[in-house]
Amino acid sequence: MRSAMTRVSMRNIVAHKLRLALTILAVVLGTAFIAGSLMFTNMLDRTFSSAVSSQFDGVDAVAGPGENMAALPNEVVDELRDAPGVDKLNIEGSATVVAATTEGDPIQTGQGGSTATIYYPADESVGQAAEIVDGRAPDAVGEAVLNQNAAGKYGISLDQQLTIVDQAGRQTYTVVGFYNDEVAQSASLAFQISPESFREFYTDGATVPRVSLSAAEGIAPQQLVDDLRAAHPELKIDTGEVLAEEATKQVRDALSFVSYFLIAFGLVGLLVGTFLIANTFSMIVAQRTKEFALLRALGASKSQITRSVSVEAFIVGLLGSVLGVIAGAGLVAIIKAVMGANDMPLPDGGLGLSAQAVGVPIVVGVVVTLLSAWAPARKAGQVQPVEAMRSSESASPQPLRARTIAGVVIIAVAAVAAATGVSWEEGTTANRAILVGTAAVGVIAGVFLAGPAFSLPVVPPLGRLIGAPFGAMGRLASTNTRRNPRRTSATAFALMLGIALVTVIGMLGASMKQSVADLTKNEITAEYVLTGPDTGAFPVPADLPGRLPGVEGVGEVVSYSEVPIAVNDEFGYQFGPYGASPVFSGDPAELLSLEMVDGTSKLEGDTVIAPEAWAKERGWSVGDTVTISAPGISPETVEATLGGIFAESNVIKAPAVGLDTAMKLVPSSTVKINMVGVNGDGTADAGQLRANLEAEVKPDIIVQVRSTDEMSGQVMGMIDQMLFILYALLSLAVIIAILGIVNTLTLSVIERRQEIGMLRAVGSKRGQVRTMIILESVQMAIFGALFGILMGLGLGWAFLTVLADQGLKNIDIPWTLVGVMLAGSIVVGILAALWPAQRAAKTPPLDAISD
Repeated sequence: MRSAMTRVSMRNIVAHKLRLALTILAVVLGTAFIAGSLMFTNMLDRTFSSAVSSQFDGVDAVAGPGENMAALPNEVVDELRDAPGVDKLNIEGSATVVAATTEGDPIQTGQGGSTATIYYPADESVGQAAEIVDGRAPDAVGEAVLNQNAAGKYGISLDQQLTIVDQAGRQTYTVVGFYNDEVAQSASLAFQISPESFREFYTDGATVPRVSLSAAEGIAPQQLVDDLRAAHPELKIDTGEVLAEEATKQVRDALSFVSYFLIAFGLVGLLVGTFLIANTFSMIVAQRTKEFALLRALGASKSQITRSVSVEAFIVGLLGSVLGVIAGAGLVAIIKAVMGANDMPLPDGGLGLSAQAVGVPIVVGVVVTLLSAWAPARKAGQVQPVEAMRSSESASPQPLRARTIAGVVIIAVAAVAAATGVSWEEGTTANRAILVGTAAVGVIAGVFLAGPAFSLPVVPPLGRLIGAPFGAMGRLASTNTRRNPRRTSATAFALMLGIALVTVIGMLGASMKQSVADLTKNEITAEYVLTGPDTGAFPVPADLPGRLPGVEGVGEVVSYSEVPIAVNDEFGYQFGPYGASPVFSGDPAELLSLEMVDGTSKLEGDTVIAPEAWAKERGWSVGDTVTISAPGISPETVEATLGGIFAESNVIKAPAVGLDTAMKLVPSSTVKINMVGVNGDGTADAGQLRANLEAEVKPDIIVQVRSTDEMSGQVMGMIDQMLFILYALLSLAVIIAILGIVNTLTLSVIERRQEIGMLRAVGSKRGQVRTMIILESVQMAIFGALFGILMGLGLGWAFLTVLADQGLKNIDIPWTLVGVMLAGSIVVGILAALWPAQRAAKTPPLDAISD
């Protein structure tokens, strides 16, 4: 009997090709994103790991500054060059620059960048030398070679002169050659200049960043490293292999966030797909009640029926998951093509195929499909032989009490968890967020269970309202959605979940933008702020603050930097192993709105000002002495006085030090000026002051003059870019939801074949049947959108309230987005119903009735 049931399962799969295709599609959509995520991160890992490891090919040792050293002195470099066992020595260093034509027009690299590194010919190079494919190598100060693909992209020709700007000043490069580098992106300008040029332009003349060395013949890399360490214990010396492994690990750690991020959205897609799969199997089992009853009457046991449905689920899950892996590879290929078309080409790292990227989605897809089908499979096994005599599945009762009670209880518990997370002010942000996240899962599960009961008071009145202009067909559509609330709720649930996620992300984005607007309006008081590209990501020239006081109409000038110094051995901001503290030249109160609780904001002499919470936690008072140090750079320290304590600030969250004090400990090369604030002296109006400032900074090329409104506008643009990526990923969940509606409606049409045939037999036209199916779809889509928006608004408010300590204090609801989603749900309902409605309209009346 077991083999007979297996044959029945296989024949069932083959006999219902449309049903099979719809079910497999649900699995494909659920697994494709996970497969694509794993493949994409594999591809990035291989690409960047290859790029990193190639930098160290042929490098036997690398020597850099040790503790309390900022760079390698020239005399140490000479000693290393002459050390026993050393064959060649190369200076290593890189400078981030901005390139422009000699007319002062910057070369816009978009998502790329511009860097200057050092060129060595093949006979002098430690490791692999760049291959000059046109022109010649740079041999004079100011000459450079450029990656050929970027030269072609930006129309740069041989012997062309370019203006090159960095934070220390500006130089002129003459491009004398082009080289080929498979790793260099065409969107990025990768200049290589002679060691003499690099020393003159990008070092202080007395030191270099680090050096790479190759061992003489017969000397092992580790032996060379050991000998050099013994001779220079003050330096940090490692083999090239060790540094390559460390750099590769850093790349992988950085990419792990991308991986987690993408997989999180893959799981969202899989979650929506899971409900779609479960819904599909539930409907299929319901449609096959008579078939299962006949099998039971012929002697099949409950376990055999359950096994039969589970076998079908396994086959569907396996086929869908394999196709999902193929679709994931297609997603990666599309991403590479899109990035290439938008000036962000990825080097050829394949499609990222690996055993993990193929195996994990298949296992997850099969397991999820089996779990989704388990409840319907058990239900199929419980079908009694007598049910074969019933006319249709609809005759069987569908009690909602138990699942409704369970759903309401879960929602209530989730609401308590969310309320606890929101009101628990003493708790950490992480713990409060975990509570709200748990509440979110509970709300989703509760709404899934209680959804059919929730739909009864909402969907029928909504259906009557929407269907009123369509007469009898409108009323019939309303009756159909009320008749089977389980199907109505299950159809709407996937869309509900997708819209809830979009609403949460929309609230996050709107609140971030509002917070940025409030920050710039309420915190920045300077009339104009001067920054480099990307709001301080590229520092402004170091000499700019000193030049601005000479500009007509300029009064106070204040610069804000982040410098690697510590106050009482604590960095203000810690980024992994690196740390920095805020440093100001001038009075910070002329740039920012500071409410002084005690003392003064002026950083005169060796003075420090601190936030109230920071000072209170450490027991500081105005007049106390603190120690300023530069860990890892200088062994010296400076004793400073706490001159003022200020109330909470969204810009300065750590003790701030004066620039003159910081310069006693660190070289000027470590001072990166993020922004410069300028106030007028009253002799020029705002428009004239701006014009004067723009004229002054025009030769700098990179410096932009902005008002506070313009600053917030740029940051908002960056937020919009981030949200665009999130919405693009979330759109997959919405697409799955739309296909879920198509799937459910199509199965519904199959299930109601007799009913639709009867309508056609009594005179209903094809257009009327189409209208009825479309109205049913629109009702369910609007129901899903309404509940999704309510869920999203509630969960979004809870999450943002918990994140208030992270700067998101003003919760903003994106009403425009809410309106668009409501209107879009109508469009979704119509589009999703087109094919099922057309299929229903073509139902032959007599054949349907005879079935």
